[in-house]
Amino acid sequence: MEEAGAQQQGAAFPAPPHYFQRFTAENLNLLEKARSDPDNPDVSKRLDELPFPILALEPPPPVKKGVYWLFGRPWPVQDSLATLEEQGIEQLYPKGPIDRVKELKKLNHSAVFNFLELVHTLSTSPSEFATKVDQIRVIFINMHHILNEYRPHQARETLRLMMEDQLNRKKQETVAMRETCANLRKQLAALKALKQERLPVPGLEPDVEMTAAASAPDGTTLISPQEGLDVKSHRNSENEDRSQLYSSAATSDPASRKNAEAMARMMDLCDDIQ
Repeated sequence: MEEAGAQQQGAAFPAPPHYFQRFTAENLNLLEKARSDPDNPDVSKRLDELPFPILALEPPPPVKKGVYWLFGRPWPVQDSLATLEEQGIEQLYPKGPIDRVKELKKLNHSAVFNFLELVHTLSTSPSEFATKVDQIRVIFINMHHILNEYRPHQARETLRLMMEDQLNRKKQETVAMRETCANLRKQLAALKALKQERLPVPGLEPDVEMTAAASAPDGTTLISPQEGLDVKSHRNSENEDRSQLYSSAATSDPASRKNAEAMARMMDLCDDIQ
C-alpha cells in the first residue's frame, strides 16, 4: 500500500489525496457553524460524530521556511541554487568569483579527455569502466551547475524582452488607433459637409432642390425623397438662409437629429482616444 502511495506521489499527474472527500457542502457548513457558535450542543454533537477533526478542513498555514513536498520531491521554500558541496558532489572549479566561460571550456576539455580514456579503458580493461564513467558524470554535473548560475540572469533578460515586446505592440496599436481616428474624423467632416450641401437653398427650382437633396455630386444617394420633402416642409420662408434651414431640419427631423448626435458622439470619442 505504501509503495502504491509513493508511486502516486511521484507520478506526473497524481490522483488527488483521499481526504478531498471530506470537503462536502455539509461539512463546510458545519465548519462555519462551529466557528460562529462553538457552544451549540447540536453542533458539538455533530462534530463528535465526524470520523476526523473538523479543523482538518482548515487550510494549513503557508510554509515560510524549510522545504515543502511536491510530487514526491522536496523543494526549498526560498528558491536558491544548492551548492555542489551541499549536494555531495566534488567541485572541480575554484570557489568564489570565477570566469564561467573559461571554466566551462576547461571542463569541456576534461570531459573529452575522460571520454577518450573511457574508450581506451573499454578496449584494454573493460571491468574498470565504472571509474571513468563516474568521473565524466561529475564533470557534467559541474558544468550543469555553472550553467544553472545563469538562470536568474536569463529570467531577468527574458522578462525584459517580454516587457519590451508588449510595449512595442501597444505603441503600434496606439499609432494604428490614432490613424484610424484621424481618418474617421475626416470622413465625419466630409459627411457633415455633404449634409450641409444637400440641403435645399432658397431660390432654387423645386426639381433642382429635390436633386440636390437626393444625390451627391458622384451620384450616390444621400437622403430619400421623403426626407427631402420633410426638409422642405419645415422651411419657415424662402428668405431664410442656409444655416437656419439646416438648424430647423436638424431640430424637427428625428433622423437628421439622430445623425447629428451620432456624429457629435463620434467626434467626442475620437478626441478622447487622441
